[in-house]
Amino acid sequence: MPSFPQNVFFASVMQMQITISDARIDFDQMTAAQGDDVRRLTRQTAGILRALVEADGQIVSKDDLISQVWDGRIITDATLSTAVKEARKAVGDTGNEQRIIETVHGVGFRLSVGVARSPAKPAQVAKEPVILVLPFRSLSAADEDKQIADGFSEEVTANLTRFRNLRVLSHLTAHHIQASGMDQSEIAGSYDVDFVVEGSLRRSPQRLRVTVQVTDVSTGEIALMEQFDRPGKIQDMFDIQDEIGLLTAGRVASQHGDLGTRIRQRALGGQAQTWDVYAAVAQFYEFYRTYDPRLHLELRDRLPTLLEADPKASDGWAAYALLLLEEKRYHLNERSDVDAPQLALAAARRCVECDPQSGFARMALALCQFHTGDLSGFRETSRIALNLNSGHADILAEIGHCHAFLGEFDRAIPLLDQAIDLSPIHPGWYHYAHAWRLALGDFWQAALLEIEKVPMPGFPWYHAHQVWFHAELGNLDAAEEARLALLNILPNFEADIPNEMVFNYFTGPLVQKAFDGWKKAGLVVSLPLQMKDLPRPQED
Repeated sequence: MPSFPQNVFFASVMQMQITISDARIDFDQMTAAQGDDVRRLTRQTAGILRALVEADGQIVSKDDLISQVWDGRIITDATLSTAVKEARKAVGDTGNEQRIIETVHGVGFRLSVGVARSPAKPAQVAKEPVILVLPFRSLSAADEDKQIADGFSEEVTANLTRFRNLRVLSHLTAHHIQASGMDQSEIAGSYDVDFVVEGSLRRSPQRLRVTVQVTDVSTGEIALMEQFDRPGKIQDMFDIQDEIGLLTAGRVASQHGDLGTRIRQRALGGQAQTWDVYAAVAQFYEFYRTYDPRLHLELRDRLPTLLEADPKASDGWAAYALLLLEEKRYHLNERSDVDAPQLALAAARRCVECDPQSGFARMALALCQFHTGDLSGFRETSRIALNLNSGHADILAEIGHCHAFLGEFDRAIPLLDQAIDLSPIHPGWYHYAHAWRLALGDFWQAALLEIEKVPMPGFPWYHAHQVWFHAELGNLDAAEEARLALLNILPNFEADIPNEMVFNYFTGPLVQKAFDGWKKAGLVVSLPLQMKDLPRPQED
């Protein structure tokens, strides 16, 4: 079996177009094409195909694949199986047929068809432009206007994620980049950004003025500069947001599909009619980045009154639904006499009624359905949400995490990996699904490294994972330190954790392993009585 040197491996297939059966693979452009259907390849899918092509019909062992594609990082058999499944899909093969990629049981994989090589032709589809929307600046003195300007950039970002031929970095990444003071060449080098959208907003009771500039960072040239000067009504704000999305997409990408029309057809009844709700939604985005308990309490208690005056504001209802859900999910300002998940479900239904075309509204409803036990409703609503906004990092991550709770890692991992790709600056919980799958295989050191890629001190589940993994590794001093940190944040963790597992629909084997680890660290925990009735993953 061939073994390939690190770092120089794959060099001979770059700048080449490879034909495997009827699939044309361009490793330079990271695309696979069959007929007129062109799809992007992930790094892992391309890596597996490269390894098989370089082997020229010989068997590539599992160890070689892991060494070459994952740089020797410990992965589970399930991870490898999922990646091979995606590689087969890219070339029109399946695990049942294996007419192109053959599994040699107990040994590895090989290509069972010949490979044709030719110089790479110009890509049929251009590289998806990567766009960064920096937070807009407020030129007004009022604090509310600073929040409105921030919310404006969030909405422009969300609009751009609806164009499937664009990649738009997340709002969390945008805030980090702005705070770091990076110039555009540094942004391009660190995040592979092609275009930067930035601008300013000035608002008075009579007028609304928004200036936007789109810069091609590779040349420094201004691709678009527009100034919008409109009456100071809130509907003008939405019109400008939509116009910026359409103008930007039109300037940096060649096709819109039907999404430009969809943005223009967004239900007018779903948009806020008052500046108060618009500002509150902007504050919600700030909460969504920080999870500040004080901001959570302020918004949760203030939004119902604001929504009475603006009952058709879809984003307002979505924000309120998620604030209620976080009250239960993360014990933020929790009230013992309130069924927050059911209130959240009612609010989420309202937000979808107000704007059925909002992917964020559908995501809010999907999460509420999941945590109130309607798993079939969750599956259908999440499918619609992903269809509406398949490039929105928050939507991808939240829905992916729910699938991970159910143990459906084949669905969860690709969604979370895509969210990480769109949001290089992201919360640590984006990595927990990877850690759980490693834990199921008893790869404890790898699981610990996974959750510590993005540390979240102060987040209870970060410390709960540290307790668990350190205990399994025999690092009892570290496990004790994490245990004390956990109980300092959630003193009732030991009593509440059984209900927490049921609420999140964790599958049985993972629950058993977690409780075994916590017990080794000295936590007094008991498996939930309902564990035998926990839902198991279901295939659609």
